[in-house]
Amino acid sequence: MSQKNKNRDISADEQISPLIPAYAAYIAAFLFVAGIVSMYFLGRNGQDSFTWKNYLAIALTVCSAVLWFISGMDRTQVLDWFRSGFIALFLALTIRWAIAEPYRIPSGSMETTLHGDPRFGRGDRVFVNKWIYGLRYPFLNKRIWQGKMPERWDIVVFKAVEPDAVHKTLVKRIVGMPGEEVQIRSGRVYINGTPLTLPESIGQEIYYTSPLDGPYGVQSLPQYSQIPDGHYLLLGDNSAHSRDGRYFGWVPNENMVGRVSSIWWPPPRWRDFTGFSQQLWWRGGITVFLLLAVLRLLAGRVCSAKNANGPRGQRCVISFLSYGLLVPFLLKRIITWRRPASGELVLFKVKDPLTKSDFLFLGRIAAVAGERVTFDNGRLCINGSLPESGYFVNKSFETETGNIKYGRIKSKEFSTVPEHAYFLLSDDSAPGACEHDSRTLGWISEDAIVGKAVFCCCGVKQAD
Repeated sequence: MSQKNKNRDISADEQISPLIPAYAAYIAAFLFVAGIVSMYFLGRNGQDSFTWKNYLAIALTVCSAVLWFISGMDRTQVLDWFRSGFIALFLALTIRWAIAEPYRIPSGSMETTLHGDPRFGRGDRVFVNKWIYGLRYPFLNKRIWQGKMPERWDIVVFKAVEPDAVHKTLVKRIVGMPGEEVQIRSGRVYINGTPLTLPESIGQEIYYTSPLDGPYGVQSLPQYSQIPDGHYLLLGDNSAHSRDGRYFGWVPNENMVGRVSSIWWPPPRWRDFTGFSQQLWWRGGITVFLLLAVLRLLAGRVCSAKNANGPRGQRCVISFLSYGLLVPFLLKRIITWRRPASGELVLFKVKDPLTKSDFLFLGRIAAVAGERVTFDNGRLCINGSLPESGYFVNKSFETETGNIKYGRIKSKEFSTVPEHAYFLLSDDSAPGACEHDSRTLGWISEDAIVGKAVFCCCGVKQAD
């Protein structure tokens, strides 16, 4: 393709001014780095709780990332992006509320089971199963319905029972159950007079201390030793350095947020506390997810192509592997095992010189490198002859309106397909469809071919 053709403008109706200038991406990148650096230095202070500075740094980072994504987009693209983002945010918040939520461990009260560190990027991150004990009302210590009852030795996240607690959400291990009499003596926990034996899953010996200012489970008075119905005694594994149920007392079932299922970060400390990773459903689900991810990156996906009927375009399933192997995210083909054939419907990209954005269009391969393209009363001619078979037999195309040059002007520049390029025609019969194919856009480089369309909606037929 000649340099002149590469730099030729898309038609005037495609040159939509961006809502946010493209150069805003540079400002966004600077603000994003500033936000990350701010969070890092604020985290190094080792403070126990977030201040307005922490929230400001997070907001700066998030907003700058959004600005970077939408820089150079027109109004329609920005609205589509925010609509997709809103749906994704809604789903994420729903999952976070009802099913599972990640938590950061800020203190060492559960060492060595959970490593805590209040500094930014430090400390274990855990996933908490919020569904298992029953769904809770948002922002309230009440359940919509009760699920599985908590069990002894569960590691749980719960809402603090102390009104003036520094941390409003805590993580401890269930040791005492409802209705039991509990006593901590000589480093061991006695339940109804019988010493508890720690399960092997804990993986360590725990010496439970008996602090003078922590009466619950230590003193023998009934109000400090008898666990009420619907309440639990929660203790930290690092007993000597844990402010737990010995100090603040029994924790009601309604305060239980969920059960800690695993450490997910950092990777060297990954650990499954509940055995879910050994279940067939988990292994099968992970296998299916990874397979779909590989197929999504390498084999193909659903794409939206612009057409003459509006900005929403046509949605098609595109096969990346039909012609070769693409580099994920870049849509660059590194291996080619066959070239598109005449009549095949393909997805191709064209860069808008104004916004520098890539537009995706659908078109059928009408001519390949070296062939001469002309039109006879709207009918496609290849090397001076009408096609005798295939998709383009008895097909007529608009050639007398718009900015049509290619196939209409007889000079070699506009009639002969150059090397490593194609002449593509749109299936769209709507007025202005010629603006979206080679009649106006010119020769389409083979590097611009994204993949083969194997299924399309909106009335477009896939290639045979």
